[in-house]
Amino acid sequence: MTEASSKEQSTLVTITLKDFEQVDLEAPIRDSRNVDCESLSDFYKAAGKKHAESGNHVSASVYELMFQVTWMYIRSDNFAEPFVAIFGSSKGSRSITASDLKGEQSAVFATIVGDIGNPGLRARLADIVWLNDTELHDMAQLAIGAYCEAVQAVLDAKSVFCDEHELASGSEGREMLARACWIAKATGWKDPEGSRLKMLVSDVIQNAIDQQDSFGFYDLAKIGLQFGIVWLSELARRAKTMAAKDGMDPYLSHDLWELAAQAYTQSRNEHQRDRCLISAAECFVSLADASGNKGMDAVNHLESAIEDLRRVPGTERRQRQLKRLLSDAQSSIGDQTDIASTEIDQSTERKSARVAVSGLSLSEALAEFAELEISPDPDKLWKDAWKLADEYPLPTSVQRDMVDRDGKTVWWFPACDMNEKNDDRALRHLIAEQEHYRRQWLVHGTIDPTRHQIHHEHRLEHRDFFALVAMSPFVPDDMLELFSWAFARFFSGDFTSALHILVPQLENSLRHALKLAGHDPSSINSDTTEENRDLSVMLQQERGSLEDIYGLAIVFEIETLFDFRPGPALRHQVAHGLLSADACKGADAIYACWFVFHLCCLPVAERWDELAELMERE
Repeated sequence: MTEASSKEQSTLVTITLKDFEQVDLEAPIRDSRNVDCESLSDFYKAAGKKHAESGNHVSASVYELMFQVTWMYIRSDNFAEPFVAIFGSSKGSRSITASDLKGEQSAVFATIVGDIGNPGLRARLADIVWLNDTELHDMAQLAIGAYCEAVQAVLDAKSVFCDEHELASGSEGREMLARACWIAKATGWKDPEGSRLKMLVSDVIQNAIDQQDSFGFYDLAKIGLQFGIVWLSELARRAKTMAAKDGMDPYLSHDLWELAAQAYTQSRNEHQRDRCLISAAECFVSLADASGNKGMDAVNHLESAIEDLRRVPGTERRQRQLKRLLSDAQSSIGDQTDIASTEIDQSTERKSARVAVSGLSLSEALAEFAELEISPDPDKLWKDAWKLADEYPLPTSVQRDMVDRDGKTVWWFPACDMNEKNDDRALRHLIAEQEHYRRQWLVHGTIDPTRHQIHHEHRLEHRDFFALVAMSPFVPDDMLELFSWAFARFFSGDFTSALHILVPQLENSLRHALKLAGHDPSSINSDTTEENRDLSVMLQQERGSLEDIYGLAIVFEIETLFDFRPGPALRHQVAHGLLSADACKGADAIYACWFVFHLCCLPVAERWDELAELMERE
């Protein structure tokens, strides 16, 4: 075994054919029903560690290489470099990618791959060999066949993916089939593998329908449409049937109507295309209806519906009806007790937000998303609050009580004494109120439309965030997977799950940041036991240290959003189970999830090009 150099500093050794001949390559995975590489990597990692500890260095090296090969995750939408390194350290080292294996290692793989029984592993190795030498057409055919075999085995319930309940139409199956389609397209859809692949895609689409897997159907139907391997009229019919199902998620229903419209566009059936686009627009109308056609959500949905209808000739009358509803919804924004209200039209902001990330690579889109806003300057907030109190003396000169959903007074806004220039308590309450309005504007006008556009184009999963959280010092090493799952839930629109993970983790990450900066965020009790300081205590006793790390503005916003009452006080509300389902989907909650994502990205900003390499290898 000889060391191999790499400009990217990946951890890599070349394992010779002789080494492989001394080792039972599939021993660690032989008893497993898994055909996904994510699961196989766990088995190989454990086997490599075991053999290393026992002194069997040849077996340890072989299994370590198989761990590295299976640990790469697949991005089928990146044809040039579909296998992405999942790890990168602050010192510049990273896990391997397919290009690191070019040459001698790929030649060894080409020799052994035909004898591998597990179709998931066989597909991965054959794909790597072909990717490194596209003249090896037999490797391309072997990879396509193995991908098909793996998905077929799950379809027949003979094998499983990492989640044993995941269907063949789930994310793993989708990635395998999409990757196989890319290889087939590049090699001319040669038979018998080409015909087998086309038939399998159709079978998995039908299975998704039978299993009522709406998301799986949508993703697989998109693949079929993209590669022209499904009957357009049949795909459109199925998409319409699923979109019209009772209880269908309105956002997914909208996407399914759009998919049917795309199929009709390709088949040049303009009449049916327009009917589908109208139905897609009405999905947004139904969402506005669900909110009583009032408030920011209704405004957002009605504007989206009107934007959809503008693509359809002859819908001017319906557009005028919706514009009247839009005007009423806009006038409903702002409670009667607001200090000042104005009719708000955020259509330009929302459209600009979507356009700003449309068509970008995932790393580029996430960079844009992380930089949508910066924390406001505290000095300016104080000055603006005093100016507002001066301009609107009547509403701010009386005490206002705040009650919870049970009618109990939980806090109150003190009156602002205009003769007391240092009335910080009253002004701080006013800042909290105005910050709530700012967050509403940002969420509905920028953050949520951008989030939706990114997820619509990239269908994000937890593994898409692993490289980011692994690189960010904001995230402790033992919390990488938790943050990855939380961000995936956030981008998919599951704000309730994301919020209940990220808010407690914010407190833990702040303690982690203090430790990295050489501070001890713990306290000693009278009985000599130690405990971690909570957010409120850190903001009091470690505020200066936090400001040294994050700056005045961010620390002030953390306090205003998560700790200060009568602000949202999300740390308290989440910890004590006080947030309703509606509150978890409100502007403060969505902004809080974005804000934690923003904090995670901040220390990675200067190394974003390196992160992009890890995420997309472009």
